[in-house]
Amino acid sequence: MDAVLNRYLVEGADGQPRPLRYNPVDYQTLKRLETQPDSRATDIAGQLGVPATTMQSALDRLVRMGFLQKGNHPTDGRAKVYRLSEKGVALRHKIHRQDRANIKAMLNVLDVNEQDRFVEMMERIEAAVRR
Repeated sequence: MDAVLNRYLVEGADGQPRPLRYNPVDYQTLKRLETQPDSRATDIAGQLGVPATTMQSALDRLVRMGFLQKGNHPTDGRAKVYRLSEKGVALRHKIHRQDRANIKAMLNVLDVNEQDRFVEMMERIEAAVRR
């Protein structure tokens, strides 16, 4: 499974593709900003359950890599907000496609009835976790 999650190819500063190592905080940050753009670092850190310093390091790294844009908060002049850049949107689409391919590959080892039962069990687990 590590090989599936470990790397995505992204364009380097020299225009050549290079691997981007899988980083759970980066991955979750990109995912959150896809659905909740213009978020503050403290809001993202709170939702992901990571320390503010870890979140700020991740945001700074993702901005430097060109995956995020940093801007001013519309009502709080001291606060900064983050959103996906075009490059970040492209990476999220690539990650999403890979996620779907990974799920398909994992489910293909099960027959159709087993897949249905597996999905039902996962839905039950998800419902229990959300309570």
